[in-house]
Amino acid sequence: MSMEKIRNWVVVMFENRSFDNLLGHLPHIDERESLIGRSIELPYPGGTVTVRPTANFTDPIPDPGEGYPNVNAQMYGRYVPESNAGKAPYLPFPNMMQAPFNAPGPGEVATMDGFALDFFYNSLWQTGRELTAAEMQSIGGTFTPQTAPVLNELAAQYAVFTNWHADVPTCTFPNRSFFHAGTSAGRVDNLITWDYAWDNDLPNLFERMTDKGVDWKCYFDESQVIPFEAINLGGAHHRKMWKTHSHHMPSFYSDAANGTLPRYSWVEPTMLYGDLCDYHPPQDIRAAEQFLAKVYNAVRTSPQWEETALVVMFDEHGGCFDHVVPPAAVPPDHHTSQEGFTFDRYGIRIPTIVISAHTKRGTVIRDVHANTSMTRTLRESLDLGGAFTARDAAASLIDEAFNRSEPRRDSHQLPIQPYVVGQPNPHAQQPKAGDEPTSGQAVAAWQGVGRQYISELGHATIASAGRLLGIHPDDTPVPETADQARSWLTKHFRKDGELTMPKSA
Repeated sequence: MSMEKIRNWVVVMFENRSFDNLLGHLPHIDERESLIGRSIELPYPGGTVTVRPTANFTDPIPDPGEGYPNVNAQMYGRYVPESNAGKAPYLPFPNMMQAPFNAPGPGEVATMDGFALDFFYNSLWQTGRELTAAEMQSIGGTFTPQTAPVLNELAAQYAVFTNWHADVPTCTFPNRSFFHAGTSAGRVDNLITWDYAWDNDLPNLFERMTDKGVDWKCYFDESQVIPFEAINLGGAHHRKMWKTHSHHMPSFYSDAANGTLPRYSWVEPTMLYGDLCDYHPPQDIRAAEQFLAKVYNAVRTSPQWEETALVVMFDEHGGCFDHVVPPAAVPPDHHTSQEGFTFDRYGIRIPTIVISAHTKRGTVIRDVHANTSMTRTLRESLDLGGAFTARDAAASLIDEAFNRSEPRRDSHQLPIQPYVVGQPNPHAQQPKAGDEPTSGQAVAAWQGVGRQYISELGHATIASAGRLLGIHPDDTPVPETADQARSWLTKHFRKDGELTMPKSA
């Protein structure tokens, strides 16, 4: 069996979880990739953290560090220089860590034991206080087939990749840029990615599909006003493209039911403000589990099921523990590297599952893959032309996931943890001020209005939208509630109820 029988692709990319964090207790994977039977202690100043199953659905909390300096500290278990401990890892913040940003020296081997160390110092910077010994255990919390049953059941029923890595050992936007364009143009920090988002002239999957007449749609929740990728990776010259191809989530479910899904569906969970469902710490993972189950059920019951592949992905590990050392990687291009990184090694393992009627139950694929594996797979399957960069040219295809001669026709119900949106749920710790690296004022405002909340990605999107409108970053409004964010975006990006992309200044 090859990928030739797959005509339609549905990709859902979630946020900031490692393989060990969500899938490390799968019973059918190789022991080298599993947490089962392992005893792991992670040191930090004053104690140790035990890696073990958690009963708190918001672990880890506070949000771990995900910047390039954080990931280096997590992988190599130390700060270089030592004065970096307790400093900010991101360009938007003062007193940022200094070169070499905890990067490894020549020949240094990753120990993968610095996650508690960095959690301790990142939380000290982020919250302004030392976490208690009990709070520190949060970074060691991992989920099981009982506590994350949707993702784990899909991994057991279809194809799971046990050596799938983020393309860059850093945060969200550079990794999403790699997926769409095979490169981040030398950037490893979110801020610079925000700055260049609307000047982005990198060729990318959306542009290639549009130019070649390949039918595609981006499906997103109406509460977010605009698609996340349209702002952060679209590029100003793609305004008309996004207006034409952006649709709200009810359209996805009706397209699936009617058998009219396009060749490529990019499905976005809610990840900016309001009731989030993207797995991003410290959000309750049960919200994301419910969203994923609904997307899967729509694809599984669609008339297009036998010619469709649903790919469940994550952009990066988000500071969550993983024990596998990332391998070397092919540098993508000639771009000058930010913070000294040469893009010659992958980021930390992340969950990836391929779901198809042409996939044998219990398929486990151990070969090294990365998010650019899907970049290459989509290019070749949809006939989108040559490689964007040397990275996606060298990436492994996912054709091993399609290993049946005849399509499956079995059906099963996904187990889902009870969860009610907008209400207190058992075994979920309530976030406090500083639990994410957003402004204290925004978090305080969120606490005052209950479920209204703006994630760090939401703040980034507002910053990018301001850049599009020609508003200097210092003058870009910083909304304090989800309603304010939606109101501001609606004012500038919707007209007569339809998405519109204003001309850049």
